[in-house]
Amino acid sequence: MKTEHATVHIFVEITKNDQKKIEFETNEVTGRQIKEKAGVSLDCDLARKERGRLVSVSNDEKIKIQNGEHFVVVSCGTVS
Repeated sequence: MKTEHATVHIFVEITKNDQKKIEFETNEVTGRQIKEKAGVSLDCDLARKERGRLVSVSNDEKIKIQNGEHFVVVSCGTVS
């Protein structure tokens, strides 16, 4: 059993019909890293889905992620 690196898979909803599954070799990432892997502009807002609500994640904010977590990209300039 390999325990050196655990791959963490998360889902990023770019639009209602476009959701990407991305993976990291660590469970600590920044909002910028998530946006870059998902291929979205750093100017767009990113939010983590937590218990039915969206919690903003800034580009430089370091967060812990878990397998299967969902994030949403909010179009640049859109207020939700």
